[in-house]
Amino acid sequence: MVELGPGATWINVYAALEPHHISTAGGRISGVGVGGFLLGGGIAFASAEKGLGVNNVINYEVVLSNGTIVNANEAENEDLFWAMKLPSTNYGIVTRFDMRTYPSSAIWGAVNVYPFTPTLASELYTQSKKWGHDDTNKDNMVSVAIMRNKGMSLALAVQVNEAGIAHDPLTSSAPIMHLETTGSTYKVVREVVDGALAATTRTRWHTITTKIDTEYFMDIFEKSESIMKPHDDRENILWSIAVQHFQKSCINAAKESPIFNALGQGKDDLLSIFTNNIRMEWANPDDDAALDEAAYELGTLAETEARKRGILNDFIYLNYADGNQPVYERSVTPGDMEKMKEIKKAYDAAGIFDRLWRGGYKLPVERGNMSQTDADNKHDEL
Repeated sequence: MVELGPGATWINVYAALEPHHISTAGGRISGVGVGGFLLGGGIAFASAEKGLGVNNVINYEVVLSNGTIVNANEAENEDLFWAMKLPSTNYGIVTRFDMRTYPSSAIWGAVNVYPFTPTLASELYTQSKKWGHDDTNKDNMVSVAIMRNKGMSLALAVQVNEAGIAHDPLTSSAPIMHLETTGSTYKVVREVVDGALAATTRTRWHTITTKIDTEYFMDIFEKSESIMKPHDDRENILWSIAVQHFQKSCINAAKESPIFNALGQGKDDLLSIFTNNIRMEWANPDDDAALDEAAYELGTLAETEARKRGILNDFIYLNYADGNQPVYERSVTPGDMEKMKEIKKAYDAAGIFDRLWRGGYKLPVERGNMSQTDADNKHDEL
């Protein structure tokens, strides 16, 4: 077990764990914060086996709205422990996360970037699809993306093996950039993932969840290019459409959390698309309005097309959501929503966090009972 403060970043955590040859189900980019990652779910390198990061939290130290400090775990405040698997800013201020650790002397990671061609991108998605349907190979994480940067279309593949076993690339095509290493989680994040996916100052995200469908992603990228090409000259513009998998094993590891029933109880292999890949990045504040609008248009296009093809799952992954997406309304079932509201009443009956804690995603309330302040806060980003 490891005790984590919410203000730490994951690279700090991995640096501390490295000498002990252990790891935990944490973030995959160094600058990601512990608190935000775990309060929204948390896709980890080991998620195929261990579920989301939040499914590996065994205790929360929480400051309630009345100033009381409590622990929430399987033995104490069990109802709050369940709700804290998707809490955002509704239930309390977490001052410590206690997480499971596991032995990890070395993992393997590789990032390859290729010039985009429809044939190559289709090959990457097809290989990713095979992995996404393979629920027995739980050591691997695969993510692929198609992106456009400075007027050039590219394809990217990220591969990680938790057992430290190197794998062949997803395609035999020659990459224009290749990063690869075997070592601690700290080493792989620092030398491989950060080298290819370092964040810029301004971003916009949008996420949807679908069944795995290669043709869909190819079609969406083609349609998206017409929206984004007029923005090619904007400073440091990068946009991408990426996929990350929720395999049945990952979904089933979330049984004791509010999202399990909304994800279909592990009946389908699903994947998440997001505008960190529809992730939009840029540098100039003067471009905010135009690129916010473009991101919204891309997200709407992707969701409309997925619904039309019958592959959309209504689940919205909180950590990749746009500030205006109805996360709770679509990420938990009506029955679980009522349970979350009852727990909210038990721990914050006066709605202190609704009124005084800006940001985050708020549990929906009847509009007739909601003040303007509550309405303004409803879907702000963390």
